[in-house]
Amino acid sequence: MAKAAPKTPIVFRDTAFKSRGIVLADGTMHRVVQGHITAASPELIAHLDRHAEFERVPVVRAAA
Repeated sequence: MAKAAPKTPIVFRDTAFKSRGIVLADGTMHRVVQGHITAASPELIAHLDRHAEFERVPVVRAAA
């Protein structure tokens, strides 16, 4: 069974660089801007989770 794409994008913090490009195997390019990258595709999320230089930014939800 395939994983469903997340409903909301996940933000990662780049602990090594403030700015850089990430190129996935399929050729898509993604940018780290001001030390953060927002990932919505399962491929990019998996790629960032595999690398120790990226950490997920906790989601802060407002009280209802």
